[in-house]
Amino acid sequence: MNKDILGSFFNRILPLFPPRTEAVLKDVTTSSLQELNFRYIFTVDGMVTISHIIEDMVNQNKGVSSLHVSFQYFSRFASQAERYRIVASHATGLWLYGADDAQLPELPRMTAINAKDTPLEKYWFVIAYGPGVSATLLAEEITPEHRLAHEPRMYEGFYTFEVDTAYQILMLMHQMFPKQVPLPIAPEKIK
Repeated sequence: MNKDILGSFFNRILPLFPPRTEAVLKDVTTSSLQELNFRYIFTVDGMVTISHIIEDMVNQNKGVSSLHVSFQYFSRFASQAERYRIVASHATGLWLYGADDAQLPELPRMTAINAKDTPLEKYWFVIAYGPGVSATLLAEEITPEHRLAHEPRMYEGFYTFEVDTAYQILMLMHQMFPKQVPLPIAPEKIK
C-alpha cells in the first residue's frame, strides 16, 4: 500500500476548516466540542485533550458508536490502556491502528490493524461514528524540521462533528483494510 489516499483526502479537506490555536481547548467540553469545526497545530497534550473528549463521548453513549483510533505505533498505547478498557466496553467496536511494535492487550470488540510501513504511520486520528454520535480528529505529524524546538511531536489537523466527514474517512479505512474494517453504514441509514 504505497498510495496515501488518507493524505490526499486530508490535504483536500484541511483548508475548509477555520484555524484555531491550542488555547481553544481551555474552555472546551464534550457538548461544546460537538458544535465546533476547526483546524489547528497542536502539541501532543492538545491532541490528547481532544482525543479524550471524543472517547468520553463514546463512554457517555454506551453501545451507540464505533471508535477508530490511530496510535501511529502500538507502543504508544500502553499509557492509555486502562482508559481504553473502559472505552472498549462502551463502543460497538474498537479499531486500533498503528505499527505493530508492541503487543496490545485483549480488549472487547477490538480489532488491531498493523499500519507498519503505510502512510498511516504519520497520522493521529480518533473517529467516533454511530447514531447521533459523530466526531473526527485527524492530524498529520509535523516533520521535526518544521516544529517548535522544545516539542518532541506536533500535529496539524482538523476536528469536526460532521457525520459525512467521519463516514468518508471510515470508507477510506475500509478501502485500505477491507478484511479488517467493515463497510460503514451510510449516514442516512444510521438513525
